[in-house]
Amino acid sequence: MDLTKKMRWDPSFKIRPEEQVNALETSPAMAELAAISEPSATLPNILRIVHASLEQNPLSSSEPLPSFQDWTGLIDRVRAAAAHARETEAQAQEQEHRVQELLERVREDIKRAGERVRAAEAKVAKIEAEAELRIRAAEERATAAEERASIAENWLRRVHEVISDEFSSITTGEHRAA
Repeated sequence: MDLTKKMRWDPSFKIRPEEQVNALETSPAMAELAAISEPSATLPNILRIVHASLEQNPLSSSEPLPSFQDWTGLIDRVRAAAAHARETEAQAQEQEHRVQELLERVREDIKRAGERVRAAEAKVAKIEAEAELRIRAAEERATAAEERASIAENWLRRVHEVISDEFSSITTGEHRAA
């Protein structure tokens, strides 16, 4: 039975080491497919490579189908590309997880900073209110002191007038007597 047919129908079929050929290094199309496992490989790049390969080597009914080793190498490359894609996806998810954790910490820091700002604003408002009360009290005391000083000045003026009036007659009488 042909090796390709046997591979297709027998799931327990395994390639013997002596049957393995390094087809990837001998075929330019397979070398291009090897580039698929590179990190920069994307679906458009893969399709472009396959399309270019088909244009260079179009399959016709006169050409033989690729050998079993070519298909095995291709499957290995597809598996490697899939494993790389899974690894890249896992790394992306891990990085996204770290970014989410970082964002959560930043949100918490912003929240705490906002709370500190609100507490500081409340403290400033309290201090301003206390200062305003103290200023009003000081202004009231100053006004009361000015009123007392005015009253004291009035009393001093009266006392001075009384003393001057009472003693002026004495002093003017002494001047006359002298």
